[in-house]
Amino acid sequence: MGCGKKIFPDYINADCIHIPKMSVYCDFSFKNFPFKDNSFSNIIALNILEHLPDTVKVMEEIWRISKPGAEVFIKVPHYKSSNAFKDPTHKSYFTEDSFEYFDKGKISWYSKAQFKVVKVNKIYQYHIDRYVRRIFPRLLRFVEKFFDNTIESIEFKLVAVK
Repeated sequence: MGCGKKIFPDYINADCIHIPKMSVYCDFSFKNFPFKDNSFSNIIALNILEHLPDTVKVMEEIWRISKPGAEVFIKVPHYKSSNAFKDPTHKSYFTEDSFEYFDKGKISWYSKAQFKVVKVNKIYQYHIDRYVRRIFPRLLRFVEKFFDNTIESIEFKLVAVK
């Protein structure tokens, strides 16, 4: 989803701009995705969800086109990063817990889309990673809580529950 110029071999690469070697032209923001139900066992959405106006609808479409047990890899900017706000095309912001709203058995009453959150990985700013996380890992929670621009982005691995 939203491949941009990064074409993944052996994947169906989709974006809303025409790019050489792209498989499918698709505007993910305003209509149903042009794929059949239960089509994919693996979906990658790198730096696209923050550009879309309705995260719940997008997640419902990802769930619809996912096969049972499909793995969904999502990367988005962290809400406390200046990268999340400097791009005027960003419409949504994400925390480490954002996808728990789709995790069956937690707080998933907002949507029929159900995913198991398998992994959450924080990508730290270079200096935080090098001088705090590696040297003083016990200080990391304090730094995250009280300072902005510590986490650059977040990666999620979800599994479709059907």
